[in-house]
Amino acid sequence: MPNMLNFNDKKMKKIIHLFIIFILGACAQEDELTPTGVVKDWFAIQPGEGEWNEIACDIYTNYGCSVFKNDTLGKEFRGFDNAGDSIIYYETLKIGYSIESFSKVNFTLCKDEEKLIQGIKIVRDLLMPQLEKFGTITRSYLLVDTVISASDTTVCEYGKRDFETTLLGLTVSMTDGTRKNITEFTQEERKNWLGKIVAIEVANRIQLKYSELVKEFYTIQKEIVENEGNKYAHGVKGTTEDFGGGKGIPDSRPLGFLEWSSLTITYNYFNNPKWTKYEYYSPTEEKDFETFVAAALLKTPEEFESENGEYPYVMEKFSWMKNFLQE
Repeated sequence: MPNMLNFNDKKMKKIIHLFIIFILGACAQEDELTPTGVVKDWFAIQPGEGEWNEIACDIYTNYGCSVFKNDTLGKEFRGFDNAGDSIIYYETLKIGYSIESFSKVNFTLCKDEEKLIQGIKIVRDLLMPQLEKFGTITRSYLLVDTVISASDTTVCEYGKRDFETTLLGLTVSMTDGTRKNITEFTQEERKNWLGKIVAIEVANRIQLKYSELVKEFYTIQKEIVENEGNKYAHGVKGTTEDFGGGKGIPDSRPLGFLEWSSLTITYNYFNNPKWTKYEYYSPTEEKDFETFVAAALLKTPEEFESENGEYPYVMEKFSWMKNFLQE
């Protein structure tokens, strides 16, 4: 009997030792996977190689703004699943999400390094100083090749503001329906691109902070009752002959809009080289507001009047916006 007890004691001690080793090993493994209290800042730009990273670090250091060229920010090992396979977590930009809703945003990433470098240089040298004046620096930017209009799958917009991230399109649709990328811009077109991006940020802040006053601006447009085309977000389509240079599209300014929100042109319609199909939309309230913010930031009253003086509705809206921004 004593020998039996001694044997059982040794067996029990061995079991206890193995149990302790198992517990300690599990705790150590758990500590490696999920360190207590450590939260990774995915928006922090870490030093690395290449011109892009150098400029991105400079912007992050001086303005606290992160600029990305990929919507996947990184990955992290988070242990093993029940089958023993690694669990890898991918952090991505939540494009289209806001605090209360989600809206799908179509965009294409840019693979052209030259376009990306030119784009991020404009962000650093021109965009950031402008936004700093207005106190509207957003948390991050994603530079992409194209931002696709919600109303049409073929139209490229300048940019789109999101909850944490603003998309900046490096290829945009021009007023004649053609496309240009940032490496092809003239000095005036680059200035226009920059002004519209600034307007996206500034207009958003204005509409949030002064929502009641902004209603006065929309009232100007809503009092124009000449025809259906003056309504916000109104679509128009048709066909025309001898379309060259956008001649088939009517001017938006007599209706109070500086430009159409989106424009789709299909040349050689029904295999007839003389016929062109077109489709365009009047801007939404938000987009209309942005275009006049951009105009008021980019042009003096004299410059604007020399270009648009014969269109009383756009002159009235420009004057309202210029006075509002000055005040």
